[in-house]
Amino acid sequence: MTIELRIVLIGVSLLTLLFIAKKVRNSKVKLEDSIFWFCFAVVILLISIFPEVFYALSSFVGTDAPVHFVFLFFIFVLLIQIFQLSMRVSQSDTKIKELTQQLAIEKFERYRNDRNKNQDKHKE
Repeated sequence: MTIELRIVLIGVSLLTLLFIAKKVRNSKVKLEDSIFWFCFAVVILLISIFPEVFYALSSFVGTDAPVHFVFLFFIFVLLIQIFQLSMRVSQSDTKIKELTQQLAIEKFERYRNDRNKNQDKHKE
């Protein structure tokens, strides 16, 4: 890995850490959502400082080139993140459906109670 690439990666990872910290501080992102991105930026920082780690992991796993291992690693990490986000969307859909049904039942009960009150008033 060239020194220029290492410097760019260090800069990008530090900027990413600052950007995420700013978003968390401004309450634009929940802390639990930002943990993934903090870890992601730290991994990129570690790779840029200690590229030998990925060379060793690449030879341990048996990939042809370290770059193949890097791509596989980050694709795998991002797939995990996508799966977690899909689970969260599914849970949110279920909650929205349940809340909508509960709201419809409450509105129907209010409508029925108001109608019964109006009918009782007309009987008197």
